[in-house]
Amino acid sequence: MHPGNTDWIIQTYPVLESTNDFCRGLLDNEDVNEGTVVRAVIQRKGRGQGNNSWYGGKGENLTFSIILRPRFLSPANQFMLSMLASLAISRFLDIYTSGVRIKWPNDIFAGDKKIAGILIENSVMNNRIESSVVGIGLNINQELPGSHLPGAVSLRQLTGSIFDLDECLDLLLLKVDRLYAMLSEGRDEIIKQMYKERLYLLDSEGVYRSEGTVFSAFLRGVDNMGRLVLEKTDGEKICYSMQEVEFIRPAD
Repeated sequence: MHPGNTDWIIQTYPVLESTNDFCRGLLDNEDVNEGTVVRAVIQRKGRGQGNNSWYGGKGENLTFSIILRPRFLSPANQFMLSMLASLAISRFLDIYTSGVRIKWPNDIFAGDKKIAGILIENSVMNNRIESSVVGIGLNINQELPGSHLPGAVSLRQLTGSIFDLDECLDLLLLKVDRLYAMLSEGRDEIIKQMYKERLYLLDSEGVYRSEGTVFSAFLRGVDNMGRLVLEKTDGEKICYSMQEVEFIRPAD
């Protein structure tokens, strides 16, 4: 099955260290088609943003990476790809559950627990994004014990059902395809608005840490560069890029 307009080429491997690393290796050594999807039944060393890791379970979850060639995007607009992936996952989860939100910059929450994570790695040439590897880890059928991963949840735990991973992947790729078409058509503002409306704790107060200082602030959205916009209790608004600020918890 090839959902949507993109000619998805799905390659499934029993075990990989990292689907993102595998895709980057493909891009380094051969001319890879846009729409190539590398999926690992078991991913041993999945990576998240920064130094974070992703535990994919033993063939119970979706761990895969998509190769895109969004040459229509400039590096300044690369966060649009994170918006696209976040919205695609959220829309897929909407089919089965409610209360799905995007926790900036690239985690998906169901309620107050993480159900998916995203890692995007771009290659830039001549002030355009030559290729993009969009890595996704999505908890589907795994039973996640609270003592092991207290902040995580799976679709199975939310619904009580066991899901066909192939069908889930096809449905998720369909969501990616539709949003990627919107992005290629220049409908950025619609995507930005949909992303903002999905933000976890939008217009709510949270506790954050930046440069060793802990403070309370209201989340007001993201700017055009994908930076988090926080409004402190004194009314000052500050934009933070990735790694500059850490979310600690919702305010009491």
